[in-house]
Amino acid sequence: MSTYKKVAKNTTFILLGNVVVKILALFISINLARYLGVEQFGEYNFIITYLMFFAFIANFGMDPILIRDVARFPSKTQTMMSNILVIRMLTSFFAIALAIFFINLLNYPHEIFIYISIMSAILLFQGISYLFESLFQANLKMQYSAIGLISSKVLYIVSVFILIYLHKPLIYFFYMYIIAEITRMLFATFYSRKFVQLNIDIDLEMWKYLFKQCLPFIVGYALFVIYYRVDILMLSKMQGNSAVGLYSAAYKITDPLLFLPGALASTMMPVMSKQYHENISKLNYTYSLGSKYILQLMLPITVGLYILSDKIISLLYTTDYVYSILTLQILSLTLIFNSINSIQSSLLTSSDRQKMNTVSVGICCLINVALNILLIPKYSYNGAAIATLISVILLFLIELSFILKSFSFIPVNKESLKTVFSSLLMGLLLINLQDINIFVAIFICAVFYFILLIILKSFSENDYTMLQSLFKKKMS
Repeated sequence: MSTYKKVAKNTTFILLGNVVVKILALFISINLARYLGVEQFGEYNFIITYLMFFAFIANFGMDPILIRDVARFPSKTQTMMSNILVIRMLTSFFAIALAIFFINLLNYPHEIFIYISIMSAILLFQGISYLFESLFQANLKMQYSAIGLISSKVLYIVSVFILIYLHKPLIYFFYMYIIAEITRMLFATFYSRKFVQLNIDIDLEMWKYLFKQCLPFIVGYALFVIYYRVDILMLSKMQGNSAVGLYSAAYKITDPLLFLPGALASTMMPVMSKQYHENISKLNYTYSLGSKYILQLMLPITVGLYILSDKIISLLYTTDYVYSILTLQILSLTLIFNSINSIQSSLLTSSDRQKMNTVSVGICCLINVALNILLIPKYSYNGAAIATLISVILLFLIELSFILKSFSFIPVNKESLKTVFSSLLMGLLLINLQDINIFVAIFICAVFYFILLIILKSFSENDYTMLQSLFKKKMS
């Protein structure tokens, strides 16, 4: 099977797995938002977000190194996995201790302290899952990750419905969250045996190499979490959990959509890593192809979500969340920039330029924090959304400048104007279909957009050939 077919197949598994997972996650969020109310829904999201600030300590930047090195040198798999697993256990327990210590130091209510103390266990279980899932990604076998993810989410959503039916308090949802993560870890551990036989084999030279290599990734992930999640923590402290709840209602709609470009970018990372050392022209082609598909997919989604924000909020939530409409419109504009950012980040990482990626995120992280300080007191959750939008655009521009300087790769070209034109025409049609059923309107506009791309010849012969070969492969 050719490299591009492997990428396409692996992306298919990631997409299918994530489609199911994200749909289930959205159902969970919607039902929790309706059941818990704005205040407690904000509390729930604060706790999940807070723990993400300690995940970079638990993971310690090892996963990207594993993906990169195993893709290049498969013979290193056994040694790397054995040593990283030991490190992961140690760093996870340290992260749990820090999470509990700091929540106490920040003087949050005792109830929040209890929730954090219980939920911090997921740092260990998720950390082990991420490790094995990185191994699957390096080997372009993401179907094994999909099985664990889907199984854990199905378990959790069934539990959520049962707990809602029984009118259980918030802490029960956290108990089931932990059980779901344990399930995911067990699946990942089971399938990892297809690639490696784990044992305790500490290699101090390997540790020295890993710690030297991981620093940019640790800093990068820490900055990434601050960049994307600090608004939740700042809203919690500055405006309270009701503001977090309203912001989260909008954020929970836009965030799942980013798995589409993220899946393609993450699958392409090991391929681009190989091509960087073997063939730069192929690297340019892979990067350009990924950017093209991301733009064609995400730009019409961005336009559609902006136009339909009021209908979507009204459809999914109660009237208590009507104030989230403007927030959703602002956050919808971040989608297209975040989408392109995902493949730009993968290109920089796969070409050993993770420091450039770290610098980019670091600059935007500082700007994002400053913007939140300025905008949240005046505009509350909408201020946090504006800060996010500005930061995302800046990240896109900074990373693009690094790529142009390093490779002279251009992610978009004159062909992109066809996608922009088609998306704008689709948006105009959608505005005029506001009085009909939202699902019918979306279907009509999706078909219209696809026809426009065909008429404007946005699909090349290579695109048709690749899709045809993949279809024949699956049918045979």
